[in-house]
Amino acid sequence: MGDLLLEHGANYVATGVSQYLGSVVANFARMPSNDLDSLQSLPLYFYILYTKLFFGLGWLAAGGTAVAIVLLLLLNRLSREHRRCVDAVRSGTDPFAPAKPASLQ
Repeated sequence: MGDLLLEHGANYVATGVSQYLGSVVANFARMPSNDLDSLQSLPLYFYILYTKLFFGLGWLAAGGTAVAIVLLLLLNRLSREHRRCVDAVRSGTDPFAPAKPASLQ
């Protein structure tokens, strides 16, 4: 029961954070406060604001992808080490014994 509550809590926190970040992005995409005619504001809004916004979001996504790849490599290494330790314990050996040098084997 405790795990279920923890998962729901993590889901609520993730939803709240994503909604907050969505509002931050929406604030970047809002029109400037000066009163402009719609024909005057369209080039400003499209070319300057959207180009800058989506260029920045693209770089943010590229950075997030780089971080995810680094974390994937680290977690893969952790998983292999965990598997090695589990196999050593199941076979009855010490998983943390120092490896013997090749000259002593």
